[in-house]
Amino acid sequence: MREPSSAAGVPLVGDVIAGKYRIDSVLGEGGMGIVYEAEHVILRQRVAIKALLPGAAVSAEVIERFSFEASTAARITSEHVVRVMDAGTLPNGSPYLVMEYLAGCDLDTLLARRGPLPPGEVADIALQALEALAHAHAAGIIHRDLKPANLFQANAPANRKIVKLLDFGISKSLGAAPDDDRVFGSPSYMSPEQLEKDAAVDLRTDLWSLGVVMYELLCGAPPFGGDFVELVAAIRRAEPVPPHVRDARIATGLSDVVLRCLRRDRAARWQSAAELAAALVPYGTGRWSDALDRVRRALSQAQPVRAARRYESFENALQALEGRSLRVGEAGYESPIIVGRQSRLPLTATWTETLLPVPAEAAELAVTCLPPSSVDEPPPRPAALRLLLVDDSPIALAVHGELLRAAGFDVHAAGSPGELEAALETYRPHLVLLDVMMPGLNGDVLCRRIKARFKATVPVVLLSDLPREELVERAEQAGADGYVAKPSAGSDELVDYVRNICAIAYSPEDLP
Repeated sequence: MREPSSAAGVPLVGDVIAGKYRIDSVLGEGGMGIVYEAEHVILRQRVAIKALLPGAAVSAEVIERFSFEASTAARITSEHVVRVMDAGTLPNGSPYLVMEYLAGCDLDTLLARRGPLPPGEVADIALQALEALAHAHAAGIIHRDLKPANLFQANAPANRKIVKLLDFGISKSLGAAPDDDRVFGSPSYMSPEQLEKDAAVDLRTDLWSLGVVMYELLCGAPPFGGDFVELVAAIRRAEPVPPHVRDARIATGLSDVVLRCLRRDRAARWQSAAELAAALVPYGTGRWSDALDRVRRALSQAQPVRAARRYESFENALQALEGRSLRVGEAGYESPIIVGRQSRLPLTATWTETLLPVPAEAAELAVTCLPPSSVDEPPPRPAALRLLLVDDSPIALAVHGELLRAAGFDVHAAGSPGELEAALETYRPHLVLLDVMMPGLNGDVLCRRIKARFKATVPVVLLSDLPREELVERAEQAGADGYVAKPSAGSDELVDYVRNICAIAYSPEDLP
């Protein structure tokens, strides 16, 4: 087996990625990425591999969105969402993700081959797409690029056809801050709010796009057309010709269901995937009528919405935190926050959630995907993460401990060698905050002891008022995962720092 060998760093047919995926053919290639058909050489399993092209203008944001796509699709469990099985980085530094291999064609190709589809078949396709959206929306994810090319009709056993939702590359978390003035998505399928600068989008944006897809599958063309300027103007102001007017074979009721997806006022649209699915069931063939129950069940398991994270890895987050500042001392002296650039923790997971508070309006939108009976029954909060705070100063223990407890953490304080030893015997922390300069408690030695006790699986952060250079040296000698200047009383910077460190080391859903 040979490793990727082309001069440009692009894997060739016959190359083996990560020692286990042999490239058999190229399925497709665009300006930024390439998709291969491959085989797992051990399991003999067919897979598809999507990778970024190393020669493309790949920015940090593109790589971040690629990683977001991988982690988003991987945590949405539905037979109607393409399954992501693995992810990694090629020798040239380009990320890749491994997906289930699908035989069949996307709806764009299907439409080109067959022309407008029978209304019952269109309703069945939409019901399957709504199953996928229900799982995404329950996870707090808006797809934002729903179109025929991203809906794949795959061959399944027993001569079945099943629709799968692809490409979460520009998906977005509910509650995340609006993007800048760039337009994300495919113009013909974009909702009016997607065309507005700094406008928030929510799950009803996906229902608009699915309405456009249904319209096109029924009528052979999308409801709005023209060049980009004309298209934008039509989406913002024009009323689409009803589908049943274009084709008399389309029932007026089905036509009305589609048109309600295309209301510019979001409050006038269908408010959830379940509402739209219930309206579509009478117009399907009956083969997918049970999709409605699955849609409702998926939405009933919706979790509290969290906005998108800014950091893709432990390393990147530590580097980003390094530029922040804390107020130290009563005089308000500004001292940079000091964090270690290298982590010795075996952390390879990528997180796509954050600990930032969800805006009230986002929280309100989140409950629209829940059945009415579930709105007043939020999921139970997870147990608080445990922090071990070690400092010989009773004042520091009291002030910092109260600050962190108020933020929802379970804090155990130790101010003497005996208390620390007792804590290590009975208390398993998620994070240790350790003062470096303590009489009888040398921070360097304690850090190594704690690391050994927990087999290097618990992050240890050093706190100190030492000069930066000295603290860096002490942290390196101790093998600490981070180091930070002590904050002044009442500062919330320590809480922010601790929350970020914990979010990197543990699943954000576990945090208070």
